[in-house]
Amino acid sequence: MANTGQSGNTSGKEYRINGKIFTDDTQIEFRPNPKRPGFTDYERRYEKYRKANTFGEYLRLNPGKHALPDARYDLATGFLVVPSSVVNQLAFNVENLGSVRHGSLAPKPLTLFCGPNNSGKTWVMYALYHYYSSLQRLPRSFPKGEMPGNLDKWNESMTEKLPFLFNVPREQLPDAGFTLDSKHAGLWPQLASEDGFQHDAFLIPAERNGLHLFFRELGTRRTALLHHASRENINLGELLRDVIHSRYAIPIADYINWLNSLPDCMNQSSGFCEFNHYLKKQLAGGVYKVEKSTGRITFRPYQKRHDGKAMPTLDLHVTSGNVKSLFGLWFYLQYRAGPGDILMIDEPELNIHPKNQRTIARLLARLVNAGLRVVISTHSDYIVQEVNSLIMLHQQGAEGLREKHKYKKDEIVSPDQVAAYLFDNGEIIPFEITPADGIYATTFDKVITHLNKTNNDIYYTLREQQDV
Repeated sequence: MANTGQSGNTSGKEYRINGKIFTDDTQIEFRPNPKRPGFTDYERRYEKYRKANTFGEYLRLNPGKHALPDARYDLATGFLVVPSSVVNQLAFNVENLGSVRHGSLAPKPLTLFCGPNNSGKTWVMYALYHYYSSLQRLPRSFPKGEMPGNLDKWNESMTEKLPFLFNVPREQLPDAGFTLDSKHAGLWPQLASEDGFQHDAFLIPAERNGLHLFFRELGTRRTALLHHASRENINLGELLRDVIHSRYAIPIADYINWLNSLPDCMNQSSGFCEFNHYLKKQLAGGVYKVEKSTGRITFRPYQKRHDGKAMPTLDLHVTSGNVKSLFGLWFYLQYRAGPGDILMIDEPELNIHPKNQRTIARLLARLVNAGLRVVISTHSDYIVQEVNSLIMLHQQGAEGLREKHKYKKDEIVSPDQVAAYLFDNGEIIPFEITPADGIYATTFDKVITHLNKTNNDIYYTLREQQDV
């Protein structure tokens, strides 16, 4: 999009973008990438905006997304970058939650949780999901006149719900807290309004492979009924309680319930379904299908049989772990994801080859640049290193390297778009992120260095002994 001149500003509103002043009446035009025939993938997705002759018309064609005065152009990619409302401003404090004694985090469009096993990453991800989901439901969660009057009271109510979130006895979380930072107290009237927090949070759990196969059997009511039916003496009080309440943590129960409602979610494709072409071709290697009448999930591989004939369509339970793991992401992008929404994935690298771990990092970056917010918990050095490459390629002068290594413009992210945290020794420690190095993730470097030293010592010591 180019600024071709200005006329009188009838609305009085100005938009400063990369040092240029745009008003509703600013004359604009969209130009194709001069280095390629046709349009880039990004421009093709927004080709309808080429109909706009003024910046005001452009905003009306894309309501809400680019209506902030702190919008800017990204010099490296040429994309218009605009924060998505209040969600970009939120910071959270964590106390005595799982293995985490204390810490804080401020998620950005792409946020990574790293650290050893049992360090509290999933606990914090679940709590963040629950807080986002509760904010979205906030105006509808309280009877008229009973809305918390300020942020402190809301934080107290959220802390009270932590045992319910994790489905554990209250005594297991005596001093736990997950709260919105008090510096956001001035945001409370906006958050509590009908239009305060319009970002749908969706969490894909690490248990997804099993859930994709057994979600019908794991429906909360059916689980409770089967549990009590297996007893000789049925306690009606316990039966009623377990039918009403889930036997899982809330994010797991929500995911099971979502899987059981798949046929009802297929009435309209989402604005992110086009990214599934990339997922199917580069990651899954085939096409998913959900039968609307039965909910049956199948997969047709692109791969040919040894005789050259097409592979048969497979039920999901006989597909590879990679295919099972990616199903939830495929369906989410096909039918649910929307601009400004929050996608959370616990260990996106599950069952995925290192080459595809790099590919999924690039897919997540594309989603971020298209307006989705992404939070992941990962043990994958491949994903972190690929994100580092995407950050480093954001620097000016990297165009040749992007072309050499076949990176697309919409895969590149700026350091300002990324946050990364180390969970270790009961703390949440922010990683340093720079344009030149990306994420300085020492948690992986130490392990890899130690592994290399050990491997070299074993190899060369044994060689020396054999040579004697």
